[in-house]
Amino acid sequence: MTVRRPAKLVATGVTALAAALLLTACNDDAGTGAQPAPTVTVTGAAPAQPTGAGRTATGKATVPGAAPTGPMATQPVGTRCKADELAVTVQLQDAGSAMVLLTAKDGRTCTLFGYPGYGGLRADNSVDPLTAKREPYPGAPTAITLKPNTTAFAGLKWNSCDKADPSCHVITGLQLTPPDETKPVTTQVIGLDGQPVTQLLVSAQGLTTGSLQPSNQGVVFPKS
Repeated sequence: MTVRRPAKLVATGVTALAAALLLTACNDDAGTGAQPAPTVTVTGAAPAQPTGAGRTATGKATVPGAAPTGPMATQPVGTRCKADELAVTVQLQDAGSAMVLLTAKDGRTCTLFGYPGYGGLRADNSVDPLTAKREPYPGAPTAITLKPNTTAFAGLKWNSCDKADPSCHVITGLQLTPPDETKPVTTQVIGLDGQPVTQLLVSAQGLTTGSLQPSNQGVVFPKS
């Protein structure tokens, strides 16, 4: 016995197949020559992060305003003031007290930081090995940039003594060594009258130097 499919069902299948073929043809026409983009896998280092505020070229975060830490213990060799670049004056202020002036000569700009070193000179120009201790007066040392003909200041004090005392240092001049340097600068002590002091009597305790400062305000040690 032969079973006949309904004509309507067969027609529907044919119509669906024709529609599918038509849709495929349209898609081929619209994308002629276009190929799907290939997928690329990148191996190795990750790309650098973008730079900008608060970032570095390596993508690490930065702290705004951050600066190298640690005190300025010494000055860079190429910038600090050399002995031959300075003119030094020691001005007597009172008995046992003076103000020291370090003035940059004409030439390059240089830096000072710390405390001057001192030695004494006797009448025969021999060196008197005075002891000299440091005191952060009027405060801690300040990094000073000296342009030509500008001056840095420090206080200096000592106790007087009897010239007949064998421990008394009788000196006629001073040698000052700039911070971080080894070559001294020879200077005389100038009295209150503006004239060189021909003789300075310093006790066995030696000298006490204050810190170098950019201003002369307050650098002179008070009377004991």
